[in-house]
Amino acid sequence: MAATMPNFTSILIFGDSMVEPGITTSFSNGKLIPDFVARFLGIKETVPPSLAPNLTNDDIRTGVNFASAGSGYDDLTTVPTGVIPVSKQLGMFKSYIAKLSNIVGNTEAKSIIQKSFVVLSAGTNDFGLNYFLLPARRAQFNVSSYQDFLQKSLQDFVKGLYDLGVRTIAIAGLPPMGCLPLLVTERLKDPLDRTYLEDENEAARSYNQKLVKLIPQLQASLPGSKIVYADVYTPLNDMLNNPQKYGFTTTDRGCCGAGILEASFSCNPHTPVCPTPSQFLFWDSIHPSEAAYKALVDFLEKQIIQSFQ
Repeated sequence: MAATMPNFTSILIFGDSMVEPGITTSFSNGKLIPDFVARFLGIKETVPPSLAPNLTNDDIRTGVNFASAGSGYDDLTTVPTGVIPVSKQLGMFKSYIAKLSNIVGNTEAKSIIQKSFVVLSAGTNDFGLNYFLLPARRAQFNVSSYQDFLQKSLQDFVKGLYDLGVRTIAIAGLPPMGCLPLLVTERLKDPLDRTYLEDENEAARSYNQKLVKLIPQLQASLPGSKIVYADVYTPLNDMLNNPQKYGFTTTDRGCCGAGILEASFSCNPHTPVCPTPSQFLFWDSIHPSEAAYKALVDFLEKQIIQSFQ
């Protein structure tokens, strides 16, 4: 790893299922982004869920994952499913700090939090499963003002993390949402029509442009912080447009089941899966496969190294 990278001793993950390991089910056929990042930073091989019943002291010391599938910056996004919104993950983090302090003492706990690398990834569900699907937010906001509403929540969340001692945060932008098989299925009448949704991709691009402008302002307002942008759109878009470069043969549906509706609990050990998962960009109808996550993280690692130089 580049000599210019700080020595992070812990990794903390917040957000949605793009980074969530799942307590009962994993939303991929292998390692997820946090696992690859934890390994790249030399911290550990996998990042366990904060609610896992069998966490060891060492797990707690080196960091856990607070992310929740279906989560979003907008609390309304999680109402239909009852999952934990991003805003509530801050409370879970406070409980974690108390546990950590019990193990190592307050001073050491503070030092661990300060030297932790934090990943925040959310927003896809706010658009895909809320704004573009349900009428309530569209009645209140146009796309641009909804982006601003989400980024205000994001800022509040980052300030909350900062107040609890966090100093280094990577914030993920949005992926090409209009190409996620589940979102394509939900928006179109004919399930065989797999045309990408350009309005959702455009919303993701303009959201990301705003986020890129916001991050330096946010960092300047929080003395001693280092906040970096994680671009997931560019590498995923490249995989969609040049699949052969990555060894993918199928990009319009997931490997699990029919691949256009199955996700999370409907992808389980009893669901039929494709014989060659590494040739599929998506594992299920919304989550990339391990092969795609690996390619994505290779791109993100270069980005992270650059941002610390």
